[in-house]
Amino acid sequence: MWLVPVLLFGFLWMRAGFDARYMIRVLWHRDSSTSDYRWKDSRVIPASSHPRPRPVGTCPAGVVDPDLATSGALAFVAIKDGTLLCEWYGNGGSQTTPAAAFSISKVVTALVLARAVDAHAVSYEAPITRYIPELASRDPRFERVTLGSLVDMRSGIGFDEATHFPWVDGDSPAVYYATDLAHTVTTKPVIAEPPGTFLYNDYAPNLIGVALQRAGVQPLDGARALWDELGAEDPALWSVDDRGFPWLESGFVATARDLARVGELLLGPPSTYVTRTREATPIAETFGDVAMGYHDAWWRLDDDFVAMGRHGQVMVVAPKNRVVLVRLGLSGHPETNVSIARRLAHIASTL
Repeated sequence: MWLVPVLLFGFLWMRAGFDARYMIRVLWHRDSSTSDYRWKDSRVIPASSHPRPRPVGTCPAGVVDPDLATSGALAFVAIKDGTLLCEWYGNGGSQTTPAAAFSISKVVTALVLARAVDAHAVSYEAPITRYIPELASRDPRFERVTLGSLVDMRSGIGFDEATHFPWVDGDSPAVYYATDLAHTVTTKPVIAEPPGTFLYNDYAPNLIGVALQRAGVQPLDGARALWDELGAEDPALWSVDDRGFPWLESGFVATARDLARVGELLLGPPSTYVTRTREATPIAETFGDVAMGYHDAWWRLDDDFVAMGRHGQVMVVAPKNRVVLVRLGLSGHPETNVSIARRLAHIASTL
């Protein structure tokens, strides 16, 4: 009787790259949760040294959805021209309680990359192999992958979001539960096709992070400088692996009020980041009957910019109305992010 579990353990351990801690994380936690940042280690992103409180306006009737509590929302804020018009909190959320942003983290990573480009530390056009040459020794086709193609999710690197037995060898858990994330993203990804075709990919932001480190730019330092410049009123967190490397695809944890400051950059004066993000964006993916573009870590829904993370983390920036909406939520609720984004976009159009 003992032979079967021993053989199963050995099989899973081998498929997990002989990393027992990683294997246990995957088998114990299985799917992600909005509470994962509580057991993952993290680094503090301090509040700004010059915080900028917002003026408060009057919330128009009908903007705050009465179903927010039952749909698992933690926070909702509506901001127009820098003025806080509406906010709602429930299910344990509050003005000063940070929540896991999941893939909205990719937007912050893109901003850190843009700052490094402005400082001439890296270039969007540079091949990833300039900073991570060992990728070329694994497959010469990595030489065609640029930092720009990574941030746009058009690198040609394969990624399978599905998880199935034996669970531990999938792309998604390999990133999300990594004990040594930098090692994982420089040894596990493979080229699936030539650069250019869109494929949403959690390897990409972390490869950008490794490249930044190799170029002398610490991603967490970049995030701290950004948070300070934005005038954030509360500290944020960034979840890190066992070696202190941040999960750049999903690890940012912040309040809804301060997260909205990231979206407001798209309403401000031109910069390297703003100009690049506002470029024409081809359709990347269709969700049901909703076609969306993707560029510089932002989805495009008609004329609006949308950032989406698992479990109902959604930010919509509507330039036409100069509105930013942020909705943060709890895991375990069925509504899709695209459905939430469409509803938020409609609200933005009325403000």
